[in-house]
Amino acid sequence: MHSEHTHPGVLTPFICDFIKMRKNLGYASYNIKCSLFAFDLFAKNKKLSSISIPKELAEEWVKRRPNEASDTWSHRNGFLRQFAIYLNNLGYEAYIPSQVTNKPSSFTPYIYSDAELQALYSACDSLVLYDRHARSNMLVLPALIRMLAATGIRIGEAANLLDKDVNLEHNYFVLRSCKNGKDRIIPISESLADVCKQYRKYRLLLPSNSHFFFIKLNGCQCTAKSFSPWWDKLLKIARIQRRGKIVGPRIQDLRHTFCIKSMTHLTQQGKDLYYILPVLSTYLGHTSLASTDRYVRMTSEMYPDILNKTESICSYIFSDVK
Repeated sequence: MHSEHTHPGVLTPFICDFIKMRKNLGYASYNIKCSLFAFDLFAKNKKLSSISIPKELAEEWVKRRPNEASDTWSHRNGFLRQFAIYLNNLGYEAYIPSQVTNKPSSFTPYIYSDAELQALYSACDSLVLYDRHARSNMLVLPALIRMLAATGIRIGEAANLLDKDVNLEHNYFVLRSCKNGKDRIIPISESLADVCKQYRKYRLLLPSNSHFFFIKLNGCQCTAKSFSPWWDKLLKIARIQRRGKIVGPRIQDLRHTFCIKSMTHLTQQGKDLYYILPVLSTYLGHTSLASTDRYVRMTSEMYPDILNKTESICSYIFSDVK
């Protein structure tokens, strides 16, 4: 039960209306909802009795806490900024805290080579179930890993994919309530459709305890986190080395690899980048072209040709991406 039901404050109705407005605009609102209800409780404990956000209250709330991650601090600050602007637009006195800017991330994703992808596929196909563990999700790995690499979807989106939304007659599937709060259709290749058909043939033999596409042997949904142990095992079988102190290679890097390889393939075909970036951005479920451009910039040393081509275009479409 959320805090608006257990500890309502003077700002609760406005927070509810603000969250509802965001949802109607297609934004995912769970994190901002939790943060603002926590602020509402904080304001109530500080004896706030008027519909306002005093400067002292806001500054105390956005002050960085001991051992708080920079991203968490930045998000908490940004959530209150958005709500304060909303109250201001309604005509109420609300102090808008200064925006917190994080340093650009120096993290570089791991880009899998074609040979490494083939090694991962072979590793998935070589797995053997030595006991009849009902909660095992090993059966889904050959189809799941190929799907992630071939479509660039997020691991959470794959885990939440419904069986009814996988159309293998016309080769597409539908992702619902994605990271940006919207649904999107993902067309797939004939070869990936064949892999999914093979998986579905065995899926039909399992208990129908859920409506998700990827299920365990007991018929229940596979969670995204449950694949971490398997991923470590696949890397070992495929002989893909860890990067020491640097994070990765990760299963999420399959998404980065898809993005980079797609742009490389299209530019080598002479496709116009004015068309590539918006199309790829929509396919990946990004809310802006800047998000798609970030994938390319993080791998600039590996793909200088693409960077040279995208530099002038991206700086024209949106300013100050650096």
